[in-house]
Amino acid sequence: MNRKVLILAAVLLAFASISAFSWGIGIQGGSDIANHGHGSGAITFKLDTIDLIFGVEIPSFDPFAIGVTADYWFFNPTIANPLRWYLGVGGFGSVFIGDNVGAFSLGARVPVGLNMFLADFFEIYAQVAPGVQLAISNGVNPDFICPINLGLRFWF
Repeated sequence: MNRKVLILAAVLLAFASISAFSWGIGIQGGSDIANHGHGSGAITFKLDTIDLIFGVEIPSFDPFAIGVTADYWFFNPTIANPLRWYLGVGGFGSVFIGDNVGAFSLGARVPVGLNMFLADFFEIYAQVAPGVQLAISNGVNPDFICPINLGLRFWF
């Protein structure tokens, strides 16, 4: 069975079983313009009871990698209804596992973006999240990141 489908099914099943007043789940895609434009897709989610927006992504299959993000938005004011902007701070971590590769990275980022609810249950957004990371593989290497993402979320 395809690893991507299996991981997606497990994440969706875990969040479908959470009892919350309101929560959103969606997808996003983008590219890290600071690192040769490497693209990735992610599943994003937010629980109404927790002020964090989470993401789970698979940035690579060779070597296999999985990453997580958690962002807190300080501001999300309206520019012109229904368009809003946001500014936050977040953290992330990634693990790379392959035949001859093992690496881990941790970092901090500053998400800035635009979001819009086209209906009460449907949100779209665009964001940039510049940050710094420490990659740990045969030593510790600092690096700059700058992912740009487009996404959508459905709210339940």
